[in-house]
Amino acid sequence: MEVFNTRRLNQQQRFTLAVLVGFIAAIVLGYASGKISIWIASATGFGFAFINIGAAYLLALVIQKVGRGVQERFSILGAVLAVLLIFVAEFTSFGFPISAIINPDAYRLVLKVLLGGGFNNILTIIYNGIAIYTAYSYSRFI
Repeated sequence: MEVFNTRRLNQQQRFTLAVLVGFIAAIVLGYASGKISIWIASATGFGFAFINIGAAYLLALVIQKVGRGVQERFSILGAVLAVLLIFVAEFTSFGFPISAIINPDAYRLVLKVLLGGGFNNILTIIYNGIAIYTAYSYSRFI
């Protein structure tokens, strides 16, 4: 009966849909994560990169629900989009506009700040690594 079910998406169409919806979700969740981080930092004086872990988990759930895939490419997609989410969150927390996504200098500045050293930067890198791993782990059905 698959022949007559024209509303059913094949694997490639589901992956393409997961890429499109995941890209949008990564930008929205990254922006929200950056704004929440700014709000917490202004209230407490500390930055909280672990918010990115929750945002990456939500991103992974979006990819999992939309893509419904079991292939490893869904996990890789989740990890790549989690990196985008982290950069958008960092852009937002640094005060860049959302249009900084297309500016390569903004990426260089974020990497320079994150790799600049200091205990807080090391914790931020660890939390962001956990966020990427979380997105990788939960982006597909296992």
